[in-house]
Amino acid sequence: MKTVAKAKIFNFRLPFAAALSLACGVGLAYFFALYGIDFLWLIAVVPVAAVIFIAVDLFARSGKSVIFCLITICFLLVGAAYAAAVFSHLSTPARISEGLAYVSGRVEDVRRTSSGGYYLILSLVTADGVPLGGKLIAYLGEQAGGAVVPGYTVGFSGSVAHYDLFSYGALNYRVISGVRYYANINGGMEYTYGFSLFGVIRSGIYGMLFDNLDYETAAVAYAMITGSTQDISEGALNAFRYGGVSHIFAVSGLNITVLYVVVTFVLRRIRLNKWAAAFVALGVVFFYTGLCGFTLSAVRAAIMCAVAAVSSLAFAKYDGLNSLSLSVIIILLINPLSLFDVGFVLSVSAMLGIIFLGPNINYVLRRLPSGVRSNISMSVSSQIATLPALVLTFGYISGAGLILNILILPLLSFLYVLMFACVVACAIIPSAAPVVLPFAALPLQAVINFFVQYGFENSLISGFGGWWVSVIAFALVAVLSDKFNFSRSFRAAAGGVCAVCFALCCMLGGMVFGSETRIVADGSYGGGMVLVRSQSGTTLILICDTYAGSIPSFVNTYAPEGVDDLIITGGDECAAYYYECGVAADNVWLPPSSINLGGLDGAQAHYEQNFTLHGTYYAFNDGYTLSADTNGVTFLVSAGQYINAPSADIAFIALPGAQCAANTCVYLSGSGGDFNAYAQGCLQFILNGGKLILTGLIPAR
Repeated sequence: MKTVAKAKIFNFRLPFAAALSLACGVGLAYFFALYGIDFLWLIAVVPVAAVIFIAVDLFARSGKSVIFCLITICFLLVGAAYAAAVFSHLSTPARISEGLAYVSGRVEDVRRTSSGGYYLILSLVTADGVPLGGKLIAYLGEQAGGAVVPGYTVGFSGSVAHYDLFSYGALNYRVISGVRYYANINGGMEYTYGFSLFGVIRSGIYGMLFDNLDYETAAVAYAMITGSTQDISEGALNAFRYGGVSHIFAVSGLNITVLYVVVTFVLRRIRLNKWAAAFVALGVVFFYTGLCGFTLSAVRAAIMCAVAAVSSLAFAKYDGLNSLSLSVIIILLINPLSLFDVGFVLSVSAMLGIIFLGPNINYVLRRLPSGVRSNISMSVSSQIATLPALVLTFGYISGAGLILNILILPLLSFLYVLMFACVVACAIIPSAAPVVLPFAALPLQAVINFFVQYGFENSLISGFGGWWVSVIAFALVAVLSDKFNFSRSFRAAAGGVCAVCFALCCMLGGMVFGSETRIVADGSYGGGMVLVRSQSGTTLILICDTYAGSIPSFVNTYAPEGVDDLIITGGDECAAYYYECGVAADNVWLPPSSINLGGLDGAQAHYEQNFTLHGTYYAFNDGYTLSADTNGVTFLVSAGQYINAPSADIAFIALPGAQCAANTCVYLSGSGGDFNAYAQGCLQFILNGGKLILTGLIPAR
């Protein structure tokens, strides 16, 4: 009788296993760096790996399994060792003399700050002749003078400082992008002409669009083509984010694939040899990737296009998972810190979702037309897979995004091709730009008006709890994927368990039990946020120097039901911060000394010294110090250098060096104290029955 071999639960592909092992090695080195563990302890991984290899060698039924195990172990060790070397290098910046230094470097990009100023990103930087070994951000002052573009070489006097490798309990996003230093330009700036091909082309596209279209439409079109969103207004950008389609501005699979398909189609129509056509198409793709600044999502998509082209020319079957794995390996070997780049994670997650979930969703929708079925499966699968990264990064997902991606994404793809083609045509015939671009941009204007008008703020879904939600989401992807050979009954049972766990995490993550009061504190560059939650309501205390971009994710993560009352402290002009912070609250409480702005866009403004909110008594000691008493525990929030308050059980202090007679001191934006958010990340406390309990703390490094 013939026996049927039992199918494997998962057919591992070697490139996928290698990429996964490499990522795990990088993650292990990150863990050591985050918690200050000596990298020499990574040597302990070697004997553990050796034991695993010996066990596989003894019990494996084929030499193929042994080779497979050896390769994955090697990638794990390479990832850990390489990332450890990179972390060690980045944690020891170049020695720079104190005071002013003469800085020179090549301009890579010119960007706008959140306050409306400008800064330069410089490469090949030296300070008093000493190579800095990383990029530098130079903030332009009023006296800097001159207008420079990418490619120019600049020189100036300034005080140079370095970014810390870790900030607020996580890897510094500046360091991930290769920026290690920053400086304010002191006085004038010298510059000499330099040529940058990509810079000249970007400047040409920028001028063409902004000279012939209204500002907002030009900004959106420029972002769709180059990936740069710096000129889009905050309102329009948030409208696209809340609608769940902001990924159209991240040049990645959508843009690269559309460009590759269109170029290939044109080349085939003119009957160019297939090898030459593939070479030209890939050349266009990689050139366009450079035009977009070699962003990780664009590089990932370009590599996958190259693998697809080679597979087609070699008459080999294209495997999306192997192609994605190869692109991940190449990118991590170039820069292991790419693993922690949000754009890269979202791009890879979306592709994994399409590869793992797409076939099964396609099968469920098999009765629909192929075009509709493909669009729905891509949208649903990518959004399920990117949910963990979105929740951990932004604290919310867009409920409207699921529908809008299905309905509008094909239109946006068409508009991308249309605007790209028009820009190319107008570059060839410049006189056509004033006529062609305004006419071609009409559909794009309609789309922008649609998103801005409806906003979609009310479609946001938040309150998912902590990082464990990501584990549940990944488990759900595995259960639903066709890559795992599970029975239907097991899929149904495991999917139900994941759904129940997901619901419980959402419920428990947003609950406050009994009479307790929960305080969540986090820092941000220049300030901080303190959230006070009880069963009767939620109060958010903001220091008006807090970086406004960090507030939405904090609120969405820890106050999913919204904020009932907003308290702003930080001096006479702190009321004006209400317009920048973007927090929707019915009541805004301000120091009596603050400049009265009257109504705050519908919110009721209160300029009172003493008040009670949701069982907590508050008092402004002055414009910079807020005292509070709840559940028998006293706490204060200070925004100034001098703390005008008596002793307290716990104090949340914004400025480093400020002293307070508190039993527990928490610094929000600097080192020192019993805890500090800059080193440890978000801190959570429970106040109940006169006791103060610390919970949810990331251990100090």
